[in-house]
Amino acid sequence: MPSEEGEEIERESVTSELITEAGKRIVKIKLSTGKTSAGKLFGKRGRGGRPDFFRIVFGAVANGLRSSLGSEEGEAKFNELRNKSEFRKSLSQVFKDIRDWFFNEAIKQYNIGKGDVFAILTELDLDLETGELKWVREGSQVIYWVRSDKIRAVESCGKIEEEYRKLKEDYDKLREENTRLKEQNTALSKELANVKARISELMKLLGNQE
Repeated sequence: MPSEEGEEIERESVTSELITEAGKRIVKIKLSTGKTSAGKLFGKRGRGGRPDFFRIVFGAVANGLRSSLGSEEGEAKFNELRNKSEFRKSLSQVFKDIRDWFFNEAIKQYNIGKGDVFAILTELDLDLETGELKWVREGSQVIYWVRSDKIRAVESCGKIEEEYRKLKEDYDKLREENTRLKEQNTALSKELANVKARISELMKLLGNQE
């Protein structure tokens, strides 16, 4: 049975905290995208044919504001900020930054392929005055669920690697033996040449004596 923490990661979830930083009121939002895929989160396979990312972040911001400011004030603040150009511009930038981070780094790190399932845990900072949204990259990570066929592929790959290692060991031994035999053959050839030369010298001596 999955733990509460595991279940929270698997489904969309949000926590928030209101702080004052450098004189600015900031809502710090921590969210999980829940189990999703790259096509749904960043592409046209999301709900309504647009990336699910925007729906998830809109929901996270709304819930974060309600949690930090109270239901009524949070709802009013969300309706105010969502129409500000600073919010929309910064949301587009956050989308681009997280998408680039995922495709340039995360998929390579975890070997995530087309259709694979994962969840992104990340943090966002929302300026309550300007509506500017910032991505906290340091607080971001990917939770990746490995498909059963990939597990079998990894196991199969492991067996192939073990077989290759054994064959390589056998090859190295045979190569060493071949080198040893070549060296021995060279030594024997030299010895044979010396014997032939000695016999030739002895034959000449015998011929001279006759």
